[in-house]
Amino acid sequence: MQPKIKIAGDRAILVEFEDRIDPKINAQVRSLAMVLEKARLAGVQEILPAYRTLMVIYDPLEVNYKSLAAKINDGLKEAQNFELPAGKFFRLPTVYGGEFGPDLARVAQITGLLPQDVIRIFSETKFYVYFIGFICGLAYLGGLPEVLRVPRLSTPRTLVPGGSVGLAGGQANAIATDQPSGFNYIGRTFVRLYDPHIFPPVPFAAGDRIQFIAVSAEEALRAQGKWATELL
Repeated sequence: MQPKIKIAGDRAILVEFEDRIDPKINAQVRSLAMVLEKARLAGVQEILPAYRTLMVIYDPLEVNYKSLAAKINDGLKEAQNFELPAGKFFRLPTVYGGEFGPDLARVAQITGLLPQDVIRIFSETKFYVYFIGFICGLAYLGGLPEVLRVPRLSTPRTLVPGGSVGLAGGQANAIATDQPSGFNYIGRTFVRLYDPHIFPPVPFAAGDRIQFIAVSAEEALRAQGKWATELL
């Protein structure tokens, strides 16, 4: 399907790709984002990739919609032959269940699996990072096995500890800081996932893969405070 270029308010353009969450579609989004970033187009202030869309925010006093849309269309053609850099692979030590995974029993009950099987399936999965967004650079993770797809909590928690590893619907996540959430949290990693004093402030990027390796609480705590890239 040919991507669609649309007006998004008075200072943004939205490029829509196929209407599905898929690593191949996301690769097209990322390719276009990198081509446009490399081009350094006049008036462009920010380029925001997501699952299947790319938003380009611009200054209408420097460039108009028609001109920028034409350049984005040229970028789409160039992106077809753009080779994306290989993503990194992170293995994060994670302790599951108990005080660190308060929703493990709920997920097991809904799925009909034993808690140890929930842990095994989740911890063996290599999750794909689709994009970075939300609070403190949250990595939006795809690839959750169908058997683990459970609904969000009916009432979100007002406070979930940073490092908590959870799932809901077809997504998984590891939140970087203490925050509210309606996800089902089954474990926790103590690796540092956000640092506002460096750039970029998060260790992950779109196209990376993350695996939450099951370890003991003692081993998980030994990684406390380490930047995720230190574990590569």
